[in-house]
Amino acid sequence: MYRAIEDQLQERESPLTVAALRSRTAEYMQSHMEDFLPFLTNPNTGDMYTPEEFGKYCDDIVNTAAWGGQLELRALSHILQTPIEIIQADSPPIVVGEEYPKKPLILVYMRHAYGLGEHYNSVTWLVNRATENCS
Repeated sequence: MYRAIEDQLQERESPLTVAALRSRTAEYMQSHMEDFLPFLTNPNTGDMYTPEEFGKYCDDIVNTAAWGGQLELRALSHILQTPIEIIQADSPPIVVGEEYPKKPLILVYMRHAYGLGEHYNSVTWLVNRATENCS
C-alpha cells in the first residue's frame, strides 16, 4: 500500500518515499491514538489493544514490512490532506478523506490476485498514445 501511495505521489512530483510515508503514518496514528485504538483488537483475546500494544503496532509500521490497511489509509489521507479512492472488483469504490478538496489518489484493492493475498496497486488513467501524439 505504501509503495502504491508513493507511486501516486510521484505523479504529483511529491518526494515522499515509502520510508517517509511509514514514519509519518506511525507518528500521526500515535498522536491521534484515540481515533485508531478502538479499531484494533488483540487476535488472541479479542480485547481492544492496550496502549503498549498500540505502540508496538505503530513501531511495526515503521520498522517492518507490515501491510497497511484502512486505518493507515485514513492516517495518510489526513497527513497528505488528500482523498484516497480505493477501487474494488466486487463493490463500489471507497473514498477515504472525502473532506479534502484535492484530486484523489487512486488505488486498486486486489484480493487473492495471482496468489499474493490482499494488496493495493497504484493505477493511472488509460492514455491513448495514438491520439496523445496528434494534439
